Amino acid sequence: MNKIRLIFFFILISFAKIPFIPAQELIPKDSILTILKDLKDKSKVKSLIATVRKGDEEIITVALGESMTSIPADAVMHLRIGGISETFFGTLLMILSEKGVIDIDEKISAWLPDLLSADKVTPRMLIKNTAGYKDYVTVKELIDEFIKDPFRDFSREELIQFSVKDGEMNFPPGTDQKYSHTEFTILGEVLERATGKTLAELYEEYIFNKLDLKNTGYSFNTDLPYPVLHAYSSDRGIYEDATFWNPAWTRESGTIYSNIYDLAKWARVFGTGSMLKPESFKQLVSPPDIKVDPEKYFASGFGVMNGWYIQNPSFNGYSGGFGYLPSGEITVIIFTTQSEDPASDSQAFNILKEISGILSPDNVIE
Repeated sequence: MNKIRLIFFFILISFAKIPFIPAQELIPKDSILTILKDLKDKSKVKSLIATVRKGDEEIITVALGESMTSIPADAVMHLRIGGISETFFGTLLMILSEKGVIDIDEKISAWLPDLLSADKVTPRMLIKNTAGYKDYVTVKELIDEFIKDPFRDFSREELIQFSVKDGEMNFPPGTDQKYSHTEFTILGEVLERATGKTLAELYEEYIFNKLDLKNTGYSFNTDLPYPVLHAYSSDRGIYEDATFWNPAWTRESGTIYSNIYDLAKWARVFGTGSMLKPESFKQLVSPPDIKVDPEKYFASGFGVMNGWYIQNPSFNGYSGGFGYLPSGEITVIIFTTQSEDPASDSQAFNILKEISGILSPDNVIE
């Protein structure tokens, strides 16, 4: 069930060494299209939806393959964005911090007094994944429950309990870093208690409405708005349509849906920090306040790799690759779906890596 996990690779950037890439130096649209068609064929995916932008300029947006048999994929189709949700989540946290709604360095025992280690953990630790909570996705009991019934609803309380039931942490809070869905789920509960609003309401108020993201929403049930890009999975031992599997198990790590056009708009806003004050954006993209490998770190719901801000979700049949290169103002977003060939699973990030090396040879995503 490694496809249930949202896996990240991240390498520290050195802005001083990254060359600016003028728009005219990007390869032509026709060349990018040829490359994407070739990569789709080589990866054997059922569908591929992609966009490449330079600043606010759309270089190409394309949909290849089928959503379902005899129904072509279309760039307007809605899909589940998985871990890309965390780029929204980190930004939302910093917006609420700027407004004085929440102190990101206050102990979360103020909102969750009975939670394991709550008197030692802060919202900053949760968004940076340094709190030390075990990832509930690694718990066999949860995996078995999902495999048995992929339409099942999971509450935050249930998911958190899978993590803390043995009373153990991965490490003392604030001393190390390890990716954990649990920490985003706990932070979601903290934000709702701190604001008295649901995450859906907070996203609508502070991000979706302000940016006019009409094809983007927060949904922890099985529904998706029409039109939908269908996704497929072999997680349960057979090749089946997984489009409407319940994303509730992901909570704040993956319950946002969108389409490629809204995501392209968001990538530019997110990557430039235009919704935040400079100091808040600096905190968002910085490494955690612990000793980490300076060549590899996870920021606040996204990785930093060789100049790019990245995410690479793969869950419930959807595979994504999300990248924004600040130095070149380049956005690349790829989504793929699995065909009956098992080798086609989770290919979007591999395709993003190939494209990054073509668009910016000095800043290859590895």
